Amino acid sequence: MLVLIGLLRAETIQEAFPPPPGAQRVSLPDDDFGAWLRQLPLYPSDRQVHSYRGDLLDMPAARVVEMDVGTRDLQQCADSILRLRATWERSRGGSPAFHYTSGYLSTWTAWASGARPVVSGSTVTTRQSAAADASDASFVRWLTDLYMYAGTRSLPLDSLADQQVDPGDFLVTPGSPGHAVLILDMAVAGDKRWVLVGQGYMPAMDFHVVTGEAEGWFLVQGDVLNTAPIPMPWSGVRRWPGYGVADPRALGYPLPARSQ
Repeated sequence: MLVLIGLLRAETIQEAFPPPPGAQRVSLPDDDFGAWLRQLPLYPSDRQVHSYRGDLLDMPAARVVEMDVGTRDLQQCADSILRLRATWERSRGGSPAFHYTSGYLSTWTAWASGARPVVSGSTVTTRQSAAADASDASFVRWLTDLYMYAGTRSLPLDSLADQQVDPGDFLVTPGSPGHAVLILDMAVAGDKRWVLVGQGYMPAMDFHVVTGEAEGWFLVQGDVLNTAPIPMPWSGVRRWPGYGVADPRALGYPLPARSQ
């Protein structure tokens, strides 16, 4: 995902966003999804958010992630999160698999083998109709198909509700439309915690770091994460299953106490 321009290397999230004064980044295993997110490359700081059509959008961002958005109105909020998670899983030799909103499970392994979903209303079947192809281009085609049929209402099918928050988790409000944001990083100082948050939105647009009140960071407090343009309730935090022994949840960062 890194794009080299001459001898220049893209700045990463970890480099661009030092922790708030007095705080430290949480420690994560090198192979953790959250550690991988810290290394996402960023466009230069003067880059603004653009739509899939190339239009400049009135969407404030702390920084824009150097990740293409395609040429169709598909890679929106949930789709951006699915893409990042799928790319990380594939980079580790795994086989990403996510549900359509209908409940059909779309797997990269099946797609790479030549199987294709056949959608008829709410019914989805699978047909072996293409040559086997596990290339990067085929992976992009699988993701594009996923974007068409997955979204905020399918994300809960691929995740678990959580009572604490860690890097790599996401917050979702399912609906048509709903919204979802990704926890990119976390820093702590005593009882205080801050998070960096990333999101896509509608229309399909650049995935970007949302502008938090502390040099890009949001203080974890209250019932709601005050992201713009849509605040996200902490009650919607979700985690991906299957972390195994490298589960950062062993650190134990509970959600804010609920207001009475």
